[in-house]
Amino acid sequence: MPAAHDDPPAGSTNAEAAETLAAGLVEQEDRLPQQPIQWLGLMVAAALVGAAAGLVGAAFRATLIRAERLRSAMVATSHAHLPREIGWIVPVAVCGAAAGIGLWLTQRFAPRTAGSGIPRVEAVLRAHLRPATGLILPIKFVGGAFSIGSGMALGREGPTVQMGGTIGKLCSDLLHRFIPEPWTLIAAGAGAGLAVAFNAPLAAALFVMEELLHRFSARVFSATLIACITGTLVLRALLGNATDFTVSPLGTVPANVLPEYLLLGLASGFLGVAFNVGLLKSLRLFDRAKHWPHGAKSALVGVGVGLLAWFAPAAIGGGELLSQTAITQRIAWGALAALLLLRYFLTMASYGSGAPGGIFAPILALGALLGNTFASASANLTHATFQPAPYAIVAMAACFTAIVRSPLTGVVLLLEMTGGWTLILPMMAASLTAYVVPELLGNPPIYDSLRQRDEAIERHADRHQ
Repeated sequence: MPAAHDDPPAGSTNAEAAETLAAGLVEQEDRLPQQPIQWLGLMVAAALVGAAAGLVGAAFRATLIRAERLRSAMVATSHAHLPREIGWIVPVAVCGAAAGIGLWLTQRFAPRTAGSGIPRVEAVLRAHLRPATGLILPIKFVGGAFSIGSGMALGREGPTVQMGGTIGKLCSDLLHRFIPEPWTLIAAGAGAGLAVAFNAPLAAALFVMEELLHRFSARVFSATLIACITGTLVLRALLGNATDFTVSPLGTVPANVLPEYLLLGLASGFLGVAFNVGLLKSLRLFDRAKHWPHGAKSALVGVGVGLLAWFAPAAIGGGELLSQTAITQRIAWGALAALLLLRYFLTMASYGSGAPGGIFAPILALGALLGNTFASASANLTHATFQPAPYAIVAMAACFTAIVRSPLTGVVLLLEMTGGWTLILPMMAASLTAYVVPELLGNPPIYDSLRQRDEAIERHADRHQ
C-alpha cells in the first residue's frame, strides 16, 4: 500500500490513484521479505513498535484508572460533606470542565484526533488520507484522558489504536531506508494499541486483518502479531496479567439451548442497527454546532455526565464496571431498561460531540445489559436458575459483530477478555445471526461510515485551504 501523499497519475482523482497504486503493490506487500536479514529487521522493528505502544497504552490505562478513582472520590466527598441542594454542582462543574478541555485540545491543536481514531487509521492504510503527525501522541493522550476521565461513555481503544499507529509511522520514518513501506508498521502499531487496550493480542491481530485491511497479508500479519505480543507483555509487566472481566468457570452449553442464543443474536443485530443509525445521526446533529467555541460541545455533554455522576454514577464512564456487573449479577427489570436507554443516549452524545475516545467499551456495555435482560427473561419463562454470564458474554460478542461487522474479532476478543472458552459455539452462532440482520437491512458497518465521513471532511478542508 503506498503512502497517501504520493503524486497521483494525471487525469485521476486521489482516491482512484491510490487504489490503482495499492492494487499494483498488493502482491509485493503480502509476501514476507525474501532475505532472512530483511525479515529479522522487520520483526525487530515491529517488536520495538509494540513495546513502545505497550508503554504508552499502559500509561494511558493507568491514567484513566486514576481519573476514575478521583472522579468517584469527588462524588462521594460531595455527597458526604455538601448539602444535596448544592452538592451536585461540584460533579457538574468538574465533569463539564474536563470534557470541555479534552475536546478543546483536540480542536485547537490536532483536529485529526477527534473521535475514535480507528476510522482514520483505516483510511491511512487504504492510502485515502495522509498519516497524522507526531503531535497526535500527546494530544490524543491528554485529550483522551480528560474526555474519558470525565465520565463520558467512550472507550480507551480508540486513542490507543491511533497512538499505536502513530508510533508505527514515526518508527517507519526513522527506518525508511531499511523498511521502505510505512503501512506495515502503522498496522502493527495500531494492532498493538488495541491489544494493550483490552489485554487481547490475538483479537487485535485479527482486527487489523478483518477490519483495517479487509484482507490477509502475511507481511502485515507477522509484524502485527509480533507487535501485539510485545505490547501485551509490556502491559502485563506493568499492570498485571488479569483478564479485563472476572468470570466464574462456565460449563459447556448444551446443544438444545442454542436456539436461545440465535434469538439473542437476532436481538443483538437490531440493537446494532439502532446503534449505527443513532451514532451517525448524533454526529450530524452536533455538526450543526460547528461554530460553537472550541470544547463547548463536549462541555455540554460533560454537564449531563456530571448530573448522572451525582444521581446514577453506575451509568457513566466507558462501561467496564457496568459490564462486569451485568455479567455477574441480576439487575432489576426497571433498572435494566433505564440503564439501556441511558447508556445508549449517553454513548450517542459522547461520541457525537467529537471528543477523543472509542466505541468498543460502550458497545460491550450495551451488549452485557442486553444479555442480562435476556437471561432474566429466559429464567422467568423456563423457571431455570438465573445465569447471566453466558448470555451477557455472548451478547457482547454479537453486538460487537452487528455494529463493526468483524465476527472473528468479536468472538476472540470476548474469549480473551473473559476466559469463557466454553462459550465459543454459542458466540459464533449468535454472532452469525447478529451479522445477518444489519446486512439484510442494508445497514453498513460503523467504521466504514465513519471512515467515509472523515475522508469527506478532509477533502472539504483541503479544498478550502
